[in-house]
Amino acid sequence: MQNFSLSALLATTVLLSASVFANNIKAPKETLISLTDICTKAAAQEQIESVEEQQFVSDCVNAQLIEMGYQRQSSLAKTELTKDNL
Repeated sequence: MQNFSLSALLATTVLLSASVFANNIKAPKETLISLTDICTKAAAQEQIESVEEQQFVSDCVNAQLIEMGYQRQSSLAKTELTKDNL
């Protein structure tokens, strides 16, 4: 029984370590732009109020980045003009 618990603990540690390392990878600029566009369109479809739109887009993009194994983005472009700053 103890061997099983130790094996499970080691397997969990390896998986968590792998995900931590994966989330230290910055997403390519093209990926950030694409996700921002997709999430902005989703906000429009969901009729998110303009006051909440930036937060919605940020949460949406970061959820996708994490799922893809990339690092969270602390700030995202607020307009089409500032996407060059990503």
